[in-house]
Amino acid sequence: MINKNSLNDYNTYDSKESSTHNRKCIDGSTTGCNNCIAYCEYEGHPGFLTESLKAKHNCEEKKCKYYLPKPRNVNRINMKDRDNEIKNIATIASTATSSMEGLRVMRATKSEGGSWVIYYVTIAGYSLDSVELEMEQHLGEKVEFAKLEYSFEIATALVFGMKMSA
Repeated sequence: MINKNSLNDYNTYDSKESSTHNRKCIDGSTTGCNNCIAYCEYEGHPGFLTESLKAKHNCEEKKCKYYLPKPRNVNRINMKDRDNEIKNIATIASTATSSMEGLRVMRATKSEGGSWVIYYVTIAGYSLDSVELEMEQHLGEKVEFAKLEYSFEIATALVFGMKMSA
């Protein structure tokens, strides 16, 4: 009999099945690995659990000692948080430069040094030092605006959202 004192966890069982995307569930059915949220070590019905199987067996409510939850994918969560943060910084930069006609913020990135780099296109000559300072004070992080160099025709199309002629 397997018990919680063993060194097994969800990843132990998942790695044994890594050659295929299908996982055998406790009811004998198979499902894709992305549908699995836990593994049950109970010798009477060992296998993977989907959300519906977990609910049907009341694993967590019973505090089943054979229940091994699938660890959360921290990298995926961190990537989502990072993407949201980048979108927010780009939105803040767009708002801070909204009064500057002929300028458009294209994207934001975080440099290896930890500062924000805001890429923009413009058809006018602007100094963005005061905007950088304002954003730095608001964010508490270093901000640098970097102009993307394009021809006047391409810059105009990007700034005003026009389609380019071939």
